[in-house]
Amino acid sequence: MSAYATGVTHDIGKTSMQVIDTVRELRSECLRRRHSLTARVLPVPLADLRSWSMTEDGALTHETGRFFRVVGARDLSDPNQPLEQPLIEQREVGMLCLFVTQFDGEFHGLITFKFEPGTPDGIEVAPTVQATRSNYEAAHGGTRVPAAEIALSEEACTLADAVQREQESWFLGKVNRNRIILLGIAEAVEIARTVPESRWVPIPVLLAAALESRLLNMDLRSVLSMWPLEATTSPDALGPVRSGPHQTGEDPQPAGSHPELVPLDRLSHWQMTESIEHRQRRFFSVVGCRVEGQGREVASWDQPLLAPAGMGQCTLLIRPGPDGPELLVAERVRIGSVRGPSLEARFQRGDIADHTTESRRRSMVEESSGLVRCREVHSAVHTEEGGRFRGAIATYQLGLLTDAVEEQPAGRWTTLNEVEALDQRGDRLSVELRTCLTMIKGLITIGSLEP
Repeated sequence: MSAYATGVTHDIGKTSMQVIDTVRELRSECLRRRHSLTARVLPVPLADLRSWSMTEDGALTHETGRFFRVVGARDLSDPNQPLEQPLIEQREVGMLCLFVTQFDGEFHGLITFKFEPGTPDGIEVAPTVQATRSNYEAAHGGTRVPAAEIALSEEACTLADAVQREQESWFLGKVNRNRIILLGIAEAVEIARTVPESRWVPIPVLLAAALESRLLNMDLRSVLSMWPLEATTSPDALGPVRSGPHQTGEDPQPAGSHPELVPLDRLSHWQMTESIEHRQRRFFSVVGCRVEGQGREVASWDQPLLAPAGMGQCTLLIRPGPDGPELLVAERVRIGSVRGPSLEARFQRGDIADHTTESRRRSMVEESSGLVRCREVHSAVHTEEGGRFRGAIATYQLGLLTDAVEEQPAGRWTTLNEVEALDQRGDRLSVELRTCLTMIKGLITIGSLEP
C-alpha cells in the first residue's frame, strides 16, 4: 500500500456504498434507530448483579476477573484537601478504531450506531470498532466483535495511532488505543458488509457533527480528534501514514497521583446500600443495571454504572495568534491521574476536588469574563462514556476571542498546532480536551475558524 493517503484508492460512485451525506441525514438516521430500540435497562441492587460480587479486598468485581472493577481510593497528597471516592479500575487497554477510505474524491469514515446502557438516548454514532479487550477476546462467552482483527492488526495502514486517556476523576488511569485505519476501496466495500449498522460518512460531515448536541459518542469524538489537522484544512495535502502507536513515556512525565486503594466500605464519606453513594448525596453514585433485549455480543448482561449527580462543564477559550489559533489550557492532576498530569481546557468543572471550593468560584468568574469578550461562542451538550457511566453529560463551549487577551491565572496559551502534536503522540490530553479539539476541527470545516 502507498505511503500516502492520496492515491491508495480510486473513485467509485456512491451508489456502490451506503453513504450518509449530511449532518441532518446522520441525525435523522440516528433518531430513527433510537425510536426502534428494543433494549431495556433495568435498575438492579448491586448485591443482586449477576456475575458481580464484592471481593475480600473490598472491590466490586466480575467473576471472570475481566472487564473492570469498582474500587475505593484515598488520596492524602494534599493534607488540606484529602480526597476519597470510588473509582473504576479498568487495566485492559480497549480499542477504538475508525476505518476510512476515499471515494468520489473525499475521505469517508465507517461509523456504526451503537447502543450503550448508560447513554441517555440509548444510541449514538460510534467508530467502526469500539471494544474492551474482554469484549474482543469474547470473555463474555458471546460473539466476537466484527472487524476487530483488522483494528488490531499491526500491518494496517494507519493515519493515527496512539494511546489516549479517559476521565481521570472517575477512572484509575484508564486508557484506550485510538486508531484511524486507511483501507483500499475493495477492502472497504467488503468490510462494510461485515460490520452491522454501519454507514460511510464524509469526514467533514463527521467533524461538523461534533458541533451538534448528543449525536457523536465520546469514543468517536476521541478518535476524530486525531484526524490530521492538515487533512482538515486541505485533504489533498495529507502526509505520510505510519504504522504502530507512538511510544508513550519517551519524555519524563511529572509526577501524577498516587491514591491508596481501600475497601469500598472503608470510605468514610460514602455508604453502601442498594448502590454506593455519597452520604450527602453529592458528586455521583455507583448503581447496578440489567440490560435486556439488545443485539450486542451477548443477549443480556448485568453491570455497575457510575451515575453523576450533575452536569459537567468544559469551556475552551480560543484567541488568534501569530502562528494560528491559541487555546487556553492548564495541566491538572485528578485523583485517577496515575500516568501524570493531563492537559485540559482551562475551565473544566465537575470534579470532587473543585466542587464547592473558592478556586471553583474564581474559575467561574474568569470563565464568564472571557466569554463576554468572545465574538462567537459555540456550545454543544455531549454524552460521556455510556458503557461505564449512566446519564453522564457535559456542556462544551468554544469561545472565539477577537484579540489576544492577557493570560488567565493558572492557565497558558498553547497553539493549536502544539495541542495537535500532543494529541497525535497520545497519553497527554484529557478526553474533554480531545472533544474540544474535534469541535475545533468542525469549526474549521464549516469555515467559522481560520487554522
